[in-house]
Amino acid sequence: MSAYQQPTLRRSYASMWCRHVGLVFLSGIISIAALGQEQWEKEGAGEIKDVEIEIVKDRKIVLPRANRPFEKISPRPFEPILPAITYEYTNFRFTTPDYKPVVRPLKLKQEDLSKIYGNYVSAGAGNYGSFFLEGSLTTKRDKNKFMGAHLVTRSFGSGPVAGKNSASSAMQFQLFGKSIGKSITFSGDAGIENRGTYFYGYTPVVEVDRNLIRQTYTQYSANIGIENTQTGDFNYSLAEGVSYLQDHYQSSETEVSTRFSSTYKINSESKFLLSADDFVISRNDSSPTNRGTRHLLRIKPSYQFSPIEKMVVTAGVNLAVQNDKYAGAKDFHLYPHLNVQYELSPSMEVYGVVTGDIDKVNLHTLSAENLWLDASIPITNTNRALEFRGGLTGKLGRNVSVGAGVSVASMKNYYFYQTVRDNLNPSGFPVGVVFDKFTTVYDRNTQRINPFAELTYAHGESFSLLVRGDYFSYDTDVLQGAWHRPTYRMNTSARYNLYEKILVEASFMAQGGMKTLDPVTATVLSLDPAMDLNFKARYFLSKQFSAFAQFNNVLSNNYPLYQNYSVRGFQVLVGVSWSF
Repeated sequence: MSAYQQPTLRRSYASMWCRHVGLVFLSGIISIAALGQEQWEKEGAGEIKDVEIEIVKDRKIVLPRANRPFEKISPRPFEPILPAITYEYTNFRFTTPDYKPVVRPLKLKQEDLSKIYGNYVSAGAGNYGSFFLEGSLTTKRDKNKFMGAHLVTRSFGSGPVAGKNSASSAMQFQLFGKSIGKSITFSGDAGIENRGTYFYGYTPVVEVDRNLIRQTYTQYSANIGIENTQTGDFNYSLAEGVSYLQDHYQSSETEVSTRFSSTYKINSESKFLLSADDFVISRNDSSPTNRGTRHLLRIKPSYQFSPIEKMVVTAGVNLAVQNDKYAGAKDFHLYPHLNVQYELSPSMEVYGVVTGDIDKVNLHTLSAENLWLDASIPITNTNRALEFRGGLTGKLGRNVSVGAGVSVASMKNYYFYQTVRDNLNPSGFPVGVVFDKFTTVYDRNTQRINPFAELTYAHGESFSLLVRGDYFSYDTDVLQGAWHRPTYRMNTSARYNLYEKILVEASFMAQGGMKTLDPVTATVLSLDPAMDLNFKARYFLSKQFSAFAQFNNVLSNNYPLYQNYSVRGFQVLVGVSWSF
């Protein structure tokens, strides 16, 4: 059979196979139908006549045997590679010359330094004929030196009693500077301060020559100091100062002071501390007994160490040498000094202090407390024979700080202010007019107990709150009472910064329990309690300009500072500030 006839024969075989399969399938279906019919008849479902079917297969399919010859591929004989391959291994050395790249960093344009507004001027005016002026000039952006000047003045043309006869003023001007070297830092300042008032505590309120009741205190001061620039195992500071104070009459005082402090670190848990100061005070007034030179030297060495974990102990002595003359006075004094601090937790600490010292008292300190002093008053130091202080300090959470404690002190020659009734110039006063001023009286042995508590809350730079309360109990020996000393005092201050645009401040002070001795009747008088509420608001127009309004004594409580010397009522001050 030829090759082109094979497909035709294959199609014929396929056709015949399909017919055969079809016949077989058809016969199967018929047989199944017949069986079903027979079953149906046996069940008596109906009657069908007998039918005989005969299938005749009249064609036989015969296929020849297929011939499928396969011829296997015989393997090729091995043929060796000529010439034979040989391998040779040699060491290869690769050297390159040194590469010295030239790096050219990208140069960015230097940003302009932000402007510093370190200088400012602020001015304002208000009721009672008040005027306010403050200004400051300082150098900028110099890490090796710092210089500046500061001026502040506040005056009132009238006051709470007799108009201009109760006016007051205060002015302070200061020059300061600092030079920072590699090892030593030098600092210095010089200034002038003036405080003026009138003895307006007179009765009855009539027309009085103001020059007869005028009082001023003018102070000139200068200080220089040196200290080590870099802190290390040994640190020190030394300062020398001179100050001259003069009142409106014949009293004056010159003070020359030397102050030294140092620390020497032995190891991480112990160090030596040494501080000392020396004061030479020369006074001159109308009384010959008050003239002369006073001297006070204090030396305080101590040793600080940690005996156990979380405890720090500072132990030492306080030595004092003075030449004040009063009943029971001694030239040399020696006091113990012990300070123990123990950490209860990372945020809470308890402390206890046992100490003693000579507290310096001079015309500088007394006139800063009371402007209405007599022209000639006795002045001596206070011997704080023994004092105990104890309490705890710590934080409650991230924003709240607390502190509470008590101070118990035994003081010899402690001073109080007693009212005296006199005239600076009797011939110039109307008949029957008297006024009050003050002198110092000293108690031989005074016991003072002062429990206190304070709380501080700070929320970033937007809000802060401070509350402190003190209670004072005095037990005097010679005097009938603790004249012009309050028995309680509470201070509260709050500050709120709204979006760096509006700054609001508020403060409240309350104190009372002061008593005095009437100089004529010798009876004990109780002074009215003081309650003082103040507000201040500042609005920032820009980084340089702002406007402010200040309201003092909002409750208009004319409480007395001292007997017959009351404060001004409700006060208003408005002004502007400029920084440059």
